[in-house]
Amino acid sequence: MRILTGLAFLLAATAADAQTYTTIVNREAKTVTTTGPNATAVTSQVARTSSSATYTTTITRNGGSGYQSMGASGYHPMGH
Repeated sequence: MRILTGLAFLLAATAADAQTYTTIVNREAKTVTTTGPNATAVTSQVARTSSSATYTTTITRNGGSGYQSMGASGYHPMGH
């Protein structure tokens, strides 16, 4: 959970301009939710063993402004 808390703090602290971000840590649900003016990021623990843990992060854009889907052709790195 310390890694998740640190990640959420880093996301909030590295904002380029003075915008409000809210981070909520839910220890029981094993989630960290960071909400900002343009998007919400939710990181959840999906598996755990005695030596490792697996997390997934879902980012949802608020209002969809500025979002462009990749379309049918998918992702292509620049120059390829």
